[in-house]
Amino acid sequence: MNVLELCLSPGLGGLELYVFRSAQALAKNNKVITVLNTKGKLTAYFSEHANIKAEYLGKSSKILPLLNARRLAAIIDRNNIDVMHMHWGNDLALAALAKRISHKKPALVYTRQMKITRHKNDFYHRFMYEQMDLMLTITKQLENEAKKFIPGHDDRITTLYYGVDAPAQLLSEDEVQQQRSELGFSNDDFIVGLLGRLEHGKGQHLLIEALALAKNDGLDPRALIVGHEMNPGYRDKLQQQAEASNTGSSVVFLDFTSEPQKLMQLCDCIALTSREETFGLVLPEAMRSGVAVIGSNKGGVPEIISHEKTGLLFESWDAASLYRQIRHLYIDAEFRIQLAHDGREEADRRFNTEAHFASLEQHLRQVVR
Repeated sequence: MNVLELCLSPGLGGLELYVFRSAQALAKNNKVITVLNTKGKLTAYFSEHANIKAEYLGKSSKILPLLNARRLAAIIDRNNIDVMHMHWGNDLALAALAKRISHKKPALVYTRQMKITRHKNDFYHRFMYEQMDLMLTITKQLENEAKKFIPGHDDRITTLYYGVDAPAQLLSEDEVQQQRSELGFSNDDFIVGLLGRLEHGKGQHLLIEALALAKNDGLDPRALIVGHEMNPGYRDKLQQQAEASNTGSSVVFLDFTSEPQKLMQLCDCIALTSREETFGLVLPEAMRSGVAVIGSNKGGVPEIISHEKTGLLFESWDAASLYRQIRHLYIDAEFRIQLAHDGREEADRRFNTEAHFASLEQHLRQVVR
């Protein structure tokens, strides 16, 4: 099977890294080429980390990408592409038009990772979605949204949950203790980890508020907040919030890490405090690392966490609710250990990388047939 992975996004985040992971996985059994943005960060990432054939296109008009569509159609025909797998919503018009123009007419599969918030039933969108053979959504909630807002295509829309890797290394107790010490924590500290971009929507301020509530209750949980700040100065703002609430000594900040599961294993629990996540990749990553998880009860998170069975849910954007779940794990170590154990078993079964990409390949082969 000849597969074309399409992504002209200029950035390098979870969506773009999923393109990379898909190409790598599919290349084991198929011929894979990528079509990437000439100036995109993903282009540099592929060149540094993979040996997969790549073609490049410049910036494309979202509404009428005719010139790039002709170029993409030529790439399709030249490489005898059976299926085009796309990811970035802005590429849909380009992919649909290129499929229509090409002689090969490959199947078009769209992995949809972002929310859909309005109806797509005008002529322009009807044309684009008519070219789509399959949409794979990353949650059932997103599948339901797609079926609601893209009428007439229910049989072409289904869910395929993300897969995440098991940790490359499980740390020993001595290694955990040593690395905790290097970060300024003691072995007896209860640490809540929060990994993600530093920005308001990710809710780091909620965790600091929850720590202040804990201190008022005579409890002393600590926090490890990891991530790159999107706007310079936001980390300083969070640190000032912590100092003002008398929790400054309880919070350690680290920049972006390429090995998040190592840091997760230093924590007693991992919290995802975003207002709403379409999926929440950090949660199954933590679960597969054997760490208890807490997430908000909004978006795709409740599809990952079964409350009090594989993790805990709190009311979205409510620091007091977040604190209550942290407190539950803080005072009941036996429950926390059991929750982490059950969460890991669930994540190993439902969010396994190998199983995910085997299923993706099966979906692609089905639409080609």
